[in-house]
Amino acid sequence: MITSLKRRHLLGAAAVLPLATPAIAQRAKVLRFGHPVPAESIYNKALLMFADSVSKASGGKLKVEAYPSNQLGTIKDQLTNVQLGTQQIAAAVPAWYSNFVKPMDVFTLPYIVGSAEKLRAAVDGPFGDKMKGMMEKAGFKVIGTWLIGGRHIVNARHEVHSPADMQGLKIRVISSQVYIEAFRALGANPVALDPSEIYLGIQQKVVDGMEYPLPDIIDQKMYEVTKFITLDNHVTDIFFCGMNRGLWEGMSKEEQGIITEAMRTSCDWQWQVQPKSIDDSLAKLRTMLTVTDLTAAQRQPFVDATRPIYPKFEASIGKDTIDEAIKALS
Repeated sequence: MITSLKRRHLLGAAAVLPLATPAIAQRAKVLRFGHPVPAESIYNKALLMFADSVSKASGGKLKVEAYPSNQLGTIKDQLTNVQLGTQQIAAAVPAWYSNFVKPMDVFTLPYIVGSAEKLRAAVDGPFGDKMKGMMEKAGFKVIGTWLIGGRHIVNARHEVHSPADMQGLKIRVISSQVYIEAFRALGANPVALDPSEIYLGIQQKVVDGMEYPLPDIIDQKMYEVTKFITLDNHVTDIFFCGMNRGLWEGMSKEEQGIITEAMRTSCDWQWQVQPKSIDDSLAKLRTMLTVTDLTAAQRQPFVDATRPIYPKFEASIGKDTIDEAIKALS
C-alpha cells in the first residue's frame, strides 16, 4: 500500500514533469557566426540585425551568436571549422575562401571590378550563382554578402603616385597568390600576414604598409601606424557569409526561409549604408594622413602593370570564369 506521504511525493513529481518537457523542446538551436572585424563595425551591426530578425521570426528557436574580431580563431581556421561543421557561419572575403575554392580568386584579380553596383549585380545574378555553386561543392552555403568597398595602398614611408613608387615597399597582403602576384607586378615585396598581425607588423617595421579598405583603417586604428594612402581601388571587396552546407540542408524549409529573409534584410541595409561609411572614413582620414587621389590617367599604369598576371591564373580559376567575370564585373 502506498502511504499518503509517498502518494503526495509522486503526485508532486508528476506535476513538475509537464513543466520540464516544453523547456527542453524550446531549447534554441545556436548558430555561432564569426568574422574578423571589430564589434563597432557596420558589418557586426549587420550581423546583429540578422541575429535579431532570426530570433524574432523563429520565436527564439534559432539563436545567432556574434563573434567579432576573430574571437573564434584566424579567418582560415574559421572557414575550416565551418567546412567541418564545428562552427556554423563565418564572413570572409573571396581571397580567403580561395584557399578552399580556387576560382573565388576571380573576384580579387586586380582592377577587375568597375563599381560596387556592378559587383552586387554580378554576385546576385547568374555569375554569382555559378560561384556560389562552387562554394556549395566545397561545403559552404552562401547565405548573403556584405559590401566592403575599395581596397587601397597604405604605407608609412612615402607617397605613391605610380608603380615606380612601389619599388621595394614591403606591403602586407592577404594570403592569396593573386594578391602576391599583383603586388610583385607593381614592384612591391608582398608579405602575407593575418589581419591580427598587421598593426604590430607595421609598428615594428616588419612591413612598410598594407592594402586595405578605408572603413577598416578607421575601425582598426591603422592610421596610428601609417602616413600615406593612395586611392587606387585595386579590388572592390565583399564579405561572403558562408554557412556549413550540411547544417543548411538539415534545416526545415521554415528555418531556411527565416535565415534567407533575415539575411536579405541585413544585406540590403548594409549595402545601402556602407557607401556613406566609406565616404565618412575618407573624410576623416584626409585629416590624419596624406591622401593621394589618382586620376584615370594616373591609375592606368597600375592597371597595365598588373593585367599580365591574369593568364597566370587561367589554370586555377578557369579561363571561362575569368572571361565571364570581366563581362559581369568590369
